[in-house]
Amino acid sequence: MRGIFCSILASVAIGLTVAEVTIVPQVQTIYDRAPKLRIKGVGFDADEHDISIELSAPGEDPLRMDKDFILSKSDDGIVLKLLTSRKWVDLSNRNPPVGLILSSVKFESSGDRNVLPNPVIVANVLATPTIKENTEVIYKTATNELEIEGTGFAGAKKIDLYFDPPLLKEIAYEVVSPFPLAGNSVTLRLRHNYEWAEQPGKLSVIGVDTGGGPVKLNGDVGVVVANVQDDLEGHFITVEDTEDEQLIYHDDPTVKIKGTGFNPDETTLRFNNGILGKGVNYTISSLSENSLTLRLTPGSFWRKNVENLPGYLTLLAVNAGDGFVAVGPTNAAKGRDVARVFERPNVFSSFTKIYRTHTHELHIRGVGFPLVMTTPQLRFNPPLTEGRDYTIRVIDRTNMEINLKDGREWATGPCELLVTDINTRGDSAGWVKLPGEGVHVAQVVDDVDIENTAGVEVYPMTQRVYQSVLHSKIDVTGTGFTDGISFLFSPPLAEGVDYSISYINRNKVQLNLKSGKKWSQEPGLLIIKAVKVDGKDYPLANGDGIRVATVLEDPVVEGGDDNIHETQSKVVVISGRGFTNVADVKVVLRPTVPGAYKVLSVSDDTIRLQLKPDYDWLPSFLSLADSDKKYPLQVSSIDTGAGDIVFDSPITIGQIVKDREGVVCDDSCEFAFDGVCDDGTEDEMYYNYYEGGGYYMDDDFGGYYGYGQYANGEAYDDEEEYWYDDYYMEDDQLMVSACLKGTDCTDCGGVDAIVDYSNIDSSDSNAVVCTNTCPYARDGQCDDPRGANYCILGTDCQDCGRVGADNFTMTDDDGWWDDDDDYWTFNDGVFLDQAKGLEANRHRVKVVHTESAGAAAVFLTMLEGMVYTVGAIFAAAALYLLSRWYKGQSIPFMQVFNPESSAAADLEMQPTRRMPITPDVIRT
Repeated sequence: MRGIFCSILASVAIGLTVAEVTIVPQVQTIYDRAPKLRIKGVGFDADEHDISIELSAPGEDPLRMDKDFILSKSDDGIVLKLLTSRKWVDLSNRNPPVGLILSSVKFESSGDRNVLPNPVIVANVLATPTIKENTEVIYKTATNELEIEGTGFAGAKKIDLYFDPPLLKEIAYEVVSPFPLAGNSVTLRLRHNYEWAEQPGKLSVIGVDTGGGPVKLNGDVGVVVANVQDDLEGHFITVEDTEDEQLIYHDDPTVKIKGTGFNPDETTLRFNNGILGKGVNYTISSLSENSLTLRLTPGSFWRKNVENLPGYLTLLAVNAGDGFVAVGPTNAAKGRDVARVFERPNVFSSFTKIYRTHTHELHIRGVGFPLVMTTPQLRFNPPLTEGRDYTIRVIDRTNMEINLKDGREWATGPCELLVTDINTRGDSAGWVKLPGEGVHVAQVVDDVDIENTAGVEVYPMTQRVYQSVLHSKIDVTGTGFTDGISFLFSPPLAEGVDYSISYINRNKVQLNLKSGKKWSQEPGLLIIKAVKVDGKDYPLANGDGIRVATVLEDPVVEGGDDNIHETQSKVVVISGRGFTNVADVKVVLRPTVPGAYKVLSVSDDTIRLQLKPDYDWLPSFLSLADSDKKYPLQVSSIDTGAGDIVFDSPITIGQIVKDREGVVCDDSCEFAFDGVCDDGTEDEMYYNYYEGGGYYMDDDFGGYYGYGQYANGEAYDDEEEYWYDDYYMEDDQLMVSACLKGTDCTDCGGVDAIVDYSNIDSSDSNAVVCTNTCPYARDGQCDDPRGANYCILGTDCQDCGRVGADNFTMTDDDGWWDDDDDYWTFNDGVFLDQAKGLEANRHRVKVVHTESAGAAAVFLTMLEGMVYTVGAIFAAAALYLLSRWYKGQSIPFMQVFNPESSAAADLEMQPTRRMPITPDVIRT
């Protein structure tokens, strides 16, 4: 009895001394044939041969120790090594990833007691990836796309490929297949200005990583995925940007394309807006190696959506017989702008009655009046000259306003006012002759006789005033004014309440605005509708009235506290109201140097100021050495067209701060400042809103020229559709940005649009700091924007860590290849770094110079060459003389510097010299 009692006590004591095992909650991603699985934790206080575990996938029998794997201890846990021909999980009939669960840890000393409190997922298992061999030919630059097939891709949320020769991911190419991958293939698209390989030969994949670490393929050889060949003769195609010289109307009969490498026998084209050749929308009427002439099919248009004109006709790719060749970043629907397209204008007739001098404006209706790029030009009969007689303001594409200038007249007498020609393109060939003798737009009649207005005449005036600021007086000029005269205004103004009148003389009176009042509640024209003389009203211009001023809205600048980085913020936005247009708006900032910026665009409520190259928002005499220091950026004055308003207290619109370190945000992109984000950091592209810039993106894309109908809308069958197939590749929406991330900074929102995911706005009530609500939470990979970017920031906390304390559980090769001292055959930086993405390889980005050297650069180059040439001549002469001196030989020309020999030569008679005797020569 006593022995049994002692045995029980010993068992209890042993049980009490056995601590629980704690596993670090870090889920790894491994392959089903991964050679190792490292399980980190504490409490493995036993010899490795005394430890037994149960490890299995849901629904499967546990893996067997010493049959499927062997266990060894490490400093921070245990390591499981998979035995040959075994798998961690049988994925034959399962969709990866599949969780691998550690359900039990037992020590021999603890008997049957499980020292693991709860089952733990220790790994997510993927199929081990392989690559299928492909020996198809691709061309260095002409081939746009490469599809790589294999196994084990399905379900992968990433794929890294290690090429030989190396290819830089996110620089030379982009993986455009959507993740997680739905199948066992992945599509790569080549970036513009890059090539698949520098030299012809095999392109092989040496390693692949789908989430569980890099897998070596076929030993040191890899798997061939393509045979790269030099571009063919038909691939050396260039197209010139000719949009500045080729201005066309949308229905003009021809378009010319200049370039090199066209095939005189047959060349086909692909345009951004999808127009088709072979008679569908156009035919190629003439063709040479350096030029094409396209003739429009009757009923078709170069750009059909006229509401988005003016815009560009953009050529994406050319096929000269050896396949389509991109002439620009085709994957981003960018190419070469071969023409600037305007809607063909037309003017509608009108029988509006206007007075010869008293009517101040005339509205002309029609179509095709451009708001950007150009201002319409008109030819009138009787003749009128823009700038001298009138000005033009386009209201929209169907309405423009003609304003008569002070002291001018619509005609010398009553007549029909006709518009005979219109030009909305601005070039000499853009004039459109209107039908017949012209379009009747107004009937000019004599001014109302002053006998009908009590001898009073008011002269039309175009002076500009603000509603209430800066201009407290308006001069009204005319004839017949008397003391006591009064006026009836539109919009209404009450004498004695809104203003007072000061009589100056019979030709001038002055209106004085009362304190706290406005010339008009809304911006617009201030018109005198009638004069009151001796208590009687006399309508002016038969009741239409006479304009005496243009009232502009009081400009209001709203304060702001946004950060403005001293050089990285290329555009500063001023918000407010009452802003007019680029030509009239002037802004003075402080402390910024006035010449450091320009007005980029203006809308009713926004002014955009652009920093000029090589300038800072902060002048050189101020410093931001202290990283926390800020300087207020202030508007000290503004002029929107009626004079400069100086603020008594400058308005702060932002805080100038230091540039963000480690952030790439410049405008080196070829398409910078075109109003479209071209570096891939914005999901949606938007139209160019810059005043004067036009509409760059072609909204006709896929909309009006469907691959199933003629220009007249009639459908054609599939065979004809194939026959007329001019497209470069199907529109699969797998876009590649035209430029690298961070190089189209301004169009993509500026430097502050680059989110710092290590910090979180504490004032944002919707901000998530740490949850695991992401569908891919706890899978061993960070899936919020700090990683794969599948989920909202902070919703994959276990894998990404709390926001601001990133402890990523991104997979590395720890435990996979750590027994291999030299796993990679090509153990150099380029090879190992090629899959690390843009940020790790920015120093390897190719610098493309698109501008040719100007005359000054050519002159300096020639001058430099001349300097080197002259220097080389003198150096050679010096070496020659030094050589003669060293050999003891006489040095030529040295007697010239010997005064004795020179004097003797002067006195010495030289009878042997034959010299002609002439009257002006004396021999001694």
